Order: sequence, then structure tokens, then C-alpha cells
Amino acid sequence: MGAGIITMRKAHTTCQTMNLKYLDWVVHSASSTSRHVLTFEDAQHNIWLVTLDNGLYRAPIPANSTSVLDVGTGSGIWALDFANRHPNSHVLGIDLSPVKPNSAVPKNCTFRVHNAESQWDFGDLGPFDLIHSRMLVMGMRDWRSYFKKCYDHLQPGGWVEAHEVWFPSGSENPSTPADSPYLRWSRLVHEGLARGGIDGRAAEDFPKMLGELGFEDIVEDRTPWAVGPWPQDAKARKIGELEAANLYNGLEGMTVGVLTKNLGWAPEDVDEFVAEVKNDIYDVEKKYILNM
Repeated sequence: MGAGIITMRKAHTTCQTMNLKYLDWVVHSASSTSRHVLTFEDAQHNIWLVTLDNGLYRAPIPANSTSVLDVGTGSGIWALDFANRHPNSHVLGIDLSPVKPNSAVPKNCTFRVHNAESQWDFGDLGPFDLIHSRMLVMGMRDWRSYFKKCYDHLQPGGWVEAHEVWFPSGSENPSTPADSPYLRWSRLVHEGLARGGIDGRAAEDFPKMLGELGFEDIVEDRTPWAVGPWPQDAKARKIGELEAANLYNGLEGMTVGVLTKNLGWAPEDVDEFVAEVKNDIYDVEKKYILNM
């Protein structure tokens, strides 16, 4: 089972030829309830581990890959995991804010404060065998420029892997009302992002964009995540359970800024709406999904 994963390779040539956090008001949203005790990003990492069968990536990188970049590293959990699994590699994680890892940092992993949409200069740490990113959609404004920088900073034959979501979300039950709180929320987030200059559906255009930039072996895997424990399949059900808890925990962070700053909502109205959505996402009869 895959989910919103796209991998692509830079051609083998001799010439030097994909936060940024969610946004400041999303990262490190800790829950005070018993539903969820990890940071938002670390819980999300666990969902990706289930999705990827305990893997960290799909790209067929060589076992001896030595240089890896993690864009929008957040808490650094993916970079730390990769570095621990690949002790002969070096992993650089970049983000808008200083990284505060929840575990010891191995010698082969470093972090830098860097905006992925500014110019890239990582000195002798590049070029890279793999550039990894995930869930940047709520912060990335210019994907074409981002992927061009990825291409320019890859080793010949190197890989980029992006794990993304797009809005609005949906339902696998055709009888679910279009005005249900969760579906309405996803449309409002999409509208709010658009007013802020961010395309919530950008991932739909990745294959065409990447081909135009010169990438080869582009592979796209679209499989929605369930929201809530409604699927019959055990793996999909586990993902649904985890994603509902993660969304429950991070909903304020994903909503407040978009609705107040971009759509003009009053904070108290956002609070009331978020409470409705939190109750709604656990309605298993509605079979909600997150488009990946």
C-alpha cells in the first residue's frame, strides 16, 4: 500500500545539472489528551512507517549511498532514523527553525536552519544521492523552483522522493453529506491556502512538472489514507486509526492560521468549528479519507 509518494531520478550524466515546516503554527502541537502523546510530526512519522512497511523511502537508492538531504525535517525524526539505519551515510536535515530532536543525534546527522525556498548552498555536504521531503504542501509556494533546486543538487543518477497530501479531502461513502464538518473543513483549508498563495492540489501536477525539469523514472503512487478505523483491511485500518488521532491532535494548528488570516474568521468561530470537525472525524460510517 502506498500513499501520495512520488520518486524520480536524475539522469546519469557528467554535468552538474523535491519549512519549511507545515507552518509555524502546526509543528510541535502536543496533545493534552490521552488520544495522542507524541509531537505532531513524530506521530506522523509512525504513520509513514506503517505505510512503508517500516521503511523510510521507496526510491531504489544504492546501499552505499553516502549523502542524503531531508527537507522540512521538523523534529528531525526521519533524518535521525535514516542516519541510524545507514551509519556510513551522512544526513543533513534543514528547516525554518532550529531542530530540537527527541533523541540523541548520531555523528552522521546534522541539522541547519534553512528555508527550502531560498538559495541552496550546503558546501561539501552535497551533491546528494537522495533528497527526501514530506507533507510540505501547507508551506511550499513554488514547487517548480524547489524541484529545480533538487535537480541541481543531486548526484547524477540521484533520487528525489516527495510524500505529499492534497486538499480537499473526500469520503469513500457516496452518501456522506458534502457539508459534513470534515469535508467542509478540507474545502476551507484549500480555499484559505489558495488565498495565501499556496496550491493545495500541487501534487497532482508533479509528474508533468518533473518531466519538464529533466527527471527520469518518475513513479507516482496515489493511495488515500483512511481517517478513522473504518477499513476492513488491517493495515489500512491501522493507518486510519493513527491518522484520525494525529489529525485530532493537530487540527487547531492546521486550521487557525488559514481560517483567521486568510479567510477572516473570528478565533472563537474557528474554535467552535474545530470542535465539530474533531467529533466528526471519528464517524466511521462516513469513511473519510485524506488524499495522498
